[in-house]
Amino acid sequence: MPSAFDLIGHNPALQEHWIRRFIAFLFDAVVVIVVGLFFAIPLSFLTWAWWFILLFWGTIWFVYSVLLETIFAGTIGKKILALRVVAIDRNLDIVHAVVRNLPKIFPLLVLIDGPVGAATKGDPRQRLFDRIARTTVTRVDQGAYMEEQFRMMQHAGPHPMTMPPAPVPHAPPPAPPGMQAAAAPGGWPGQAPTPSGGWPQHSWDEQGRLVKEMKFCTACGGQLVARGDGKLTCVRCGAVY
Repeated sequence: MPSAFDLIGHNPALQEHWIRRFIAFLFDAVVVIVVGLFFAIPLSFLTWAWWFILLFWGTIWFVYSVLLETIFAGTIGKKILALRVVAIDRNLDIVHAVVRNLPKIFPLLVLIDGPVGAATKGDPRQRLFDRIARTTVTRVDQGAYMEEQFRMMQHAGPHPMTMPPAPVPHAPPPAPPGMQAAAAPGGWPGQAPTPSGGWPQHSWDEQGRLVKEMKFCTACGGQLVARGDGKLTCVRCGAVY
């Protein structure tokens, strides 16, 4: 599995993702500063030790992030930029939010959290503490399909997987005289077609961008069916396209 450092130079979807994360961080920083000054000015925080000042701002940042991510799955900045915090293995809860935001208590840890996560193999959207908490940040707007490739990285094997060669099928016996067996699509004459299922197979172009296919829902991967008004609807989550 590639890391963020392996993909960021030639993958526009990953570049846009982290640009959105950075802009969301700026919005959140403004909110945290306003809230922090409300408490800090009466306490004359400028007279504190430098490390205590960092701890003060980090604690406010931590509480702000944990509360909003637990309740709304995202901070104000993330909501503005159409980003959402999700858990990989189950629904997002306060434990996920606390673990992924621990570095914010002392902001200097953020300088380690991001680069280590970017150098680690796996979902390139994860920071180090995202990997520990089993969480990630994903887009929820109309361009969310571009990041499907990153979500699927969580289900890839730790090593390249090769399939053994399939055995050569034997020729079917000749049909009785006067009876012609109809050939089923994708199978031998008289054989029922193989049922399709599982997650849809996606493809990417030479620039690493996901090729959009309107056969499957970009939010949940469910199959799209036509409605009477000419639009498509997902049979799994009900989204309309």
